[in-house]
Amino acid sequence: MNFLKRFSLFEIVLIVTITSIHLYAAFSDAYNFPNAWFTRDDAYYYFKVAQNITEGRGISFDGINLTNKYHPLWLLVCVPVFYLARFDLILPLRVLLLVMGILNAATAVLIYRIISSSLSRATGILAACFWAFNFYIHTTVYEFGLETALAGFTIVLLMWNLSAFEKKWRTKPVPPRQLAVLGMLAVLVMFSRLDLVFFAVIVGIWVIFRGSPIRFFLPLDIVIIFLSMVFSVAIRTGLEAYNILYASSAMQAALISLVVKTISFYFFGLYQHPKANSVWRTISQVLAANSAGTIFVTGFYLLLLQIGFANNFPRTAFFLDWGISVTLALAIRLTARRIGNKEAPMIEQTSPISGLLANWKKWLGDGAVYFGIVSGALAVYMLLNKFIFGTSSPVSGQIKRWWGSLPNTIYERPAHNWTTFFGIGFQNAFDAWQPFSSVALWIAKKIYPLYPGSDTTDERYYLVMAVAAILVVILAAMNIRRALEKITNMALIPLAAGCAILILSYTTTAYGGAKEWYWISQMIFVTMAGSLFIDLAIHPLQKFKPLRFSVEASAVLIGIYFAYGLGSYVTTVMRYNYFPPERPYIEVLPFLEENTQPGDIIGMTGGGNVGYYIKDRTIVNMDGLINSNDYFHALQNRQAPQYLSEHGVTIIFANAQLLSMPPYFGQFERYLEKYNVYGGKGLLYLLKEPKY
Repeated sequence: MNFLKRFSLFEIVLIVTITSIHLYAAFSDAYNFPNAWFTRDDAYYYFKVAQNITEGRGISFDGINLTNKYHPLWLLVCVPVFYLARFDLILPLRVLLLVMGILNAATAVLIYRIISSSLSRATGILAACFWAFNFYIHTTVYEFGLETALAGFTIVLLMWNLSAFEKKWRTKPVPPRQLAVLGMLAVLVMFSRLDLVFFAVIVGIWVIFRGSPIRFFLPLDIVIIFLSMVFSVAIRTGLEAYNILYASSAMQAALISLVVKTISFYFFGLYQHPKANSVWRTISQVLAANSAGTIFVTGFYLLLLQIGFANNFPRTAFFLDWGISVTLALAIRLTARRIGNKEAPMIEQTSPISGLLANWKKWLGDGAVYFGIVSGALAVYMLLNKFIFGTSSPVSGQIKRWWGSLPNTIYERPAHNWTTFFGIGFQNAFDAWQPFSSVALWIAKKIYPLYPGSDTTDERYYLVMAVAAILVVILAAMNIRRALEKITNMALIPLAAGCAILILSYTTTAYGGAKEWYWISQMIFVTMAGSLFIDLAIHPLQKFKPLRFSVEASAVLIGIYFAYGLGSYVTTVMRYNYFPPERPYIEVLPFLEENTQPGDIIGMTGGGNVGYYIKDRTIVNMDGLINSNDYFHALQNRQAPQYLSEHGVTIIFANAQLLSMPPYFGQFERYLEKYNVYGGKGLLYLLKEPKY
């Protein structure tokens, strides 16, 4: 009972509802799991690796090649669950579905606590129910069986602790232990999805530079400095040439620029309070800081080019970068000046050097605690990867960036237009702002009579997005003091900056094969920022008790509607006593088992779900995503057929036309002999010697 007292009545009802829906799904027909719930190949990469670990076959998908294509924390969760696979292949999926339900409930409760304590109870109820029962969030985060559910929970757990931290540090000294806790939570976030390392770094900036304008400006400056350089290169070269030829050099220049300009910004006074100086002085500081930074970056990069440590680079991009970074840095400072604390001019400002001398011990000490934990954990992870797998980072990310640099690749392209470059595409992998973008698209379709045309959907979509942005700005401007207070208390600035850098880390690095579940931090940001603006809109109503009760009752009714919708969906797709127990989990399994022998090793270009469910055969992945670093290099060097043959593969099940395209480049053609066909794919012998 004491444990239950920690939860409010709403939280208990929410937990019971979520777990009930997942319990219903968990005990449904076995056929549902591969065909209605865990439907993504990527999930089975985890499942099979976890199963192989428990059976002593190594950290491997096929029991032959060691692989590091996974986010480590989710694999640790999967390992004990898939110990059960030795008894029944569906049993661990039932257990994992319940684990997903627990993560959903825990995340929704934390969102409720953050929002209700920072904004209002009614808004908290809406936010929690939206997260728990929204169809897009549920299918993308909790049905695919991927790391996204754990990543969402760890992000919100860190945000909850940041919110509590924000309320304490202004009145009490911050002990090292508190920073260590935040650092360890950041490590959990980072290892739940490795690309969240950017968010972990920005959280460190937010925490360490508390009480200084640096904590507000630096996260945004990181975004604009990085964006300015890569965007300048992409403008100069065009996106196709950028992805194929210049993405690597753009990354080099952007990282150099990030270090140099951050230092330049500090010593030219851009991290002082924006109202400490006149408008003209602020303009002169921005011009001087960017000019000094650009001159140094240009000279240093050209020197690297001369000595062979840098790649080809369009020189005019440096001038474009100067103009863009000046504009964005000035816009941030002038906006901050406009909305900042009006009493700031009365505060005596110290020079940058004096500020550094006064604070360096505190910043260094706090940074050593937080970043010591984060960077130490990351260094250990990378060293272990290098020692065990031969590469310090997951091979799948390297492969996908290689795909993106290839013209006419058969796999998904990198960002190929400006909307995908900025992560605001719709109905594609670079639609990073779901589920808000689904609402915008729905509205865009509804306003068709006002803006007709068979090919105007995209125009209407971006019009809706623009109108929504304008309304948000107006609403924030009307409640600027409250908005700023809540944005700070909810740590939305580091979350927003982390979201932006995460998007750019994919769109600006020629990354091919991005997936919709990558954008988990954006989903959380949409939920929290949306809650803030809903609260700003309904805040006047909550000043009166009868209206406040009505608003809360309305929020509960909306939550019931959301829950009913999700529950109806789950009961429809997760059927009971509908499918015969003897029905194959995947339709292709009988064909493969009838046309191959027990013990055969079969190559497939994907093969995640087949690899998990097939009996007495081994599936080896051919696209490289869940294969070894050695295989990746063999594929690049067009030695993949020989590599697979040396590792026991005798049969290939793949589309022959796909194998003729990049990234395979027809290298298998001389080694294959067809002997059967299924569903457009050939079942082929892999010969040890080429036919010609």
